Amino acid sequence: MCPWHARRKLYQHVGNFVGSVDSPILANIFAHQVLDTWFEAVVKRHCRGQVALYRYADDAVICCQDTRDAERILRALRQRLATYHLRLNEEKTRLVPFATQAARRGEPQGAFEFLGFIFYWGRSRKGVAIPKVKTSGKRLRTKLTRVKEWVRTVKDTVRLPILWNTFCAKLRGHIHYYGVSFNLAHVRRFLHRATRILWKWLNRRSQRRSMNWDQFHRFLKTHPLPRAKMYHALF
Repeated sequence: MCPWHARRKLYQHVGNFVGSVDSPILANIFAHQVLDTWFEAVVKRHCRGQVALYRYADDAVICCQDTRDAERILRALRQRLATYHLRLNEEKTRLVPFATQAARRGEPQGAFEFLGFIFYWGRSRKGVAIPKVKTSGKRLRTKLTRVKEWVRTVKDTVRLPILWNTFCAKLRGHIHYYGVSFNLAHVRRFLHRATRILWKWLNRRSQRRSMNWDQFHRFLKTHPLPRAKMYHALF
C-alpha cells in the first residue's frame, strides 16, 4: 500500500479511536496533515493579505487581513475536509469581523469562542478599543458541573484533608489557565460558585448539617483557598 493510500485509510478509520487515550495524538497527526501543512504550503501563497492559523487539537481560528481571503479560505476548507471524508461543524464555523481599525472607528465587531475563552472588543481605561477575553459561559457551567460531580463522588470516601488539598489543586489549575488580563472577575465568580458547591456537598457527609455558610467562611480563614491572580498579561 502506497503512503498516500495508507494515510487515507488511517483518516477513514480514525473515528474508531475517538475517546481512547490515542485520540488526541491521532487527532493532532491528522489535523497537521490535513490542515497545518496545507495552510502553510498552499493557502498563504494564494492570499491577498496576511493570514494566520491558530489551532489546538480540532479547534482552530484563522485570522485574515482581507475579507475576500476569509471567504475563499472558508470555501476551500470545506472542499479540503471533504477530500478526507470530514466536514466542518457549521454551528461553530463562521466569519467574524474583528478588525482593529474598524473597532476604533466605532464600527460594530463580532466575538468568537476559542479554547474556553470569548474574544471580544472592549475599552481600555483611556477609552481606546482593545481586544479582550473572558471565560466562556458554556465552559464555566461545564466546569462547575464537573466540580459538583467530583465532590458528590468523593465526599464520603476521602478524608477531609485530602479532599481539601485536591480541591485547592483544582482551583489553582483553573486560575493558572484563566488568569488572563480582563478576566479576573470571571475567575473570582468560578472560585465563589465552586466553593459554594463544595460547602453544600460537604454538609451532606452526615444527616445533620456540619456548618452554616458563616461558620464555613470562618473555616476558610484558617484554611484559605487559592485566590484569583493574573498569570498571563495580554498587554
